[in-house]
Amino acid sequence: MSLATYLWDLLSTAAVTVMLLAAVAWLLRSWITARLKNAVKHEYDREIESYKSVLALVHSATAEGQKAAIEARMRAFDRIWKAMLALKNNTGSIMLFLDILTVEEYKTLKNHKDFIAIVGSLDDVKIQKMMPDPNIEEARPYVGEVVWSNFFVYQAFNIRVVLLAWWSTSKDEDKINWQRDAATRGLLAAALTPDELARLDALQIGKIDYVRRTIEMKVLNSWHRIISGAEFGNEALRHAQTMLEAASKVSKSG
Repeated sequence: MSLATYLWDLLSTAAVTVMLLAAVAWLLRSWITARLKNAVKHEYDREIESYKSVLALVHSATAEGQKAAIEARMRAFDRIWKAMLALKNNTGSIMLFLDILTVEEYKTLKNHKDFIAIVGSLDDVKIQKMMPDPNIEEARPYVGEVVWSNFFVYQAFNIRVVLLAWWSTSKDEDKINWQRDAATRGLLAAALTPDELARLDALQIGKIDYVRRTIEMKVLNSWHRIISGAEFGNEALRHAQTMLEAASKVSKSG
């Protein structure tokens, strides 16, 4: 074999070897890259599935939580509304009697046999029992301050008028003029708008029914805002606080 032939064979073999090595390197790199891609994709898919599972659990928990919160609020408002209806019913005989009289006719009430029969048997215990739900404040966090303050005013107004009627038989007969009572007037001024107060003052009879219906509508309207998702502004919340303060003064006055 000539030197030229030997060198050509050697170079040919080396070239093949390099080519083979390059091919093997490329195959290895492709294989490793594919494995890495598959491993990353598998890990990514696993993480995605895990994330989806967590999201499903969160969504389920949130939905259940929202459902429970809505149900709790509905039960609380139902409790408030039933307490208002019961309060109206428990004070009904006195309120209905007073509501068919004019302010001038109040002057003769002290000697009216029906009035004496209705009011004469009252005492502190019976008046306290007119408030149907002694633990009603448990509903307060669920119905919000605006609904609560209107309910509280409603309760304070009804009980205050009954108390004044009762006191008029033993203390001061002029106390029956509830619309002139400073504490009651302050309560109504906090709960009613100036226009509503003006309409109240213009009435000759049915004043108590007017106050009740007006506050009942305020409670219902406030509740509709809550269940519709509407927000109460700072002014409404400040007004609620004013009503609560006025009602608190009524409960402390004699």
